[in-house]
Amino acid sequence: MARTSPRPPPSPALTYGAFEIHALPEGRFTVGADKVFVPHAEGAPFPKGTLFVSVCPFLVVTPSDVCLLDAGLGTWAEGRGVDFLLDGLARRGVAREDVTKVLLSHLHFDHAGGAIVAVQGEWRPTFPNAEYVVQRGELDAPYGEESDEARAAFVPAVEHAGQLVTVEGSGWLTDAIEYVRTGGHTRDHQVFRLHTGGRVAVFGGDVLPAANQINRRFQAKYDFDPARSQAERARIAAEAAEHGHLLLFVHGTDTYAAFVEAAGPKGGYRIEPVSL
Repeated sequence: MARTSPRPPPSPALTYGAFEIHALPEGRFTVGADKVFVPHAEGAPFPKGTLFVSVCPFLVVTPSDVCLLDAGLGTWAEGRGVDFLLDGLARRGVAREDVTKVLLSHLHFDHAGGAIVAVQGEWRPTFPNAEYVVQRGELDAPYGEESDEARAAFVPAVEHAGQLVTVEGSGWLTDAIEYVRTGGHTRDHQVFRLHTGGRVAVFGGDVLPAANQINRRFQAKYDFDPARSQAERARIAAEAAEHGHLLLFVHGTDTYAAFVEAAGPKGGYRIEPVSL
């Protein structure tokens, strides 16, 4: 029987300029060699040979859009379905029909799994009125087996519904939403910069997925281009420290959002977590 964990209580909204930002944590998971995300109950032991990760999409309400930053696991978590994400939105007063943009950093199953739902054996967009925004190169970028399967379900479902919006490189969707192709984690990975009244919130996807990576220099074997990922992490952190950007973390185990500032002449950054 799959282990379950309680659904986290709604976190308070962060008012950031003209935006409301909500974390939508799907919980913490153990992941073994089979790449199955198993919900982890608080206090339960960790199975040998597993990783411990969290997954947290974000809801951002702007004056003109209701946006999701990534869409979580959906049915790609053991014993779970897209109802977990929908319930999180409902507890924040948002119905699936209200979402106008799903902004996807890339199409790995832990970021795009909740973007589609099975209806009578057929995959359909979870959010029927939303544009699904993804880098065009992600449609055929080299993935692993598990994410190939998820992408093979996602692309035709969203394309057939006329909801797929592909972008290339870096640019602007609206005067508030900027996309930046970084590569690194995947060949055409992108991050999003959300602008409001001179402030910027940055969603780093899997290039900067957690606060504990800000002060680390490493090259991960799971990245398509590890050196590029490290360079992009460093750039995002440096810009955040210089300009006061808010950082949002999709895999933040404890911290979902933070500001950073330079720590002094020895380098590194001080991290100021934000309640979200």
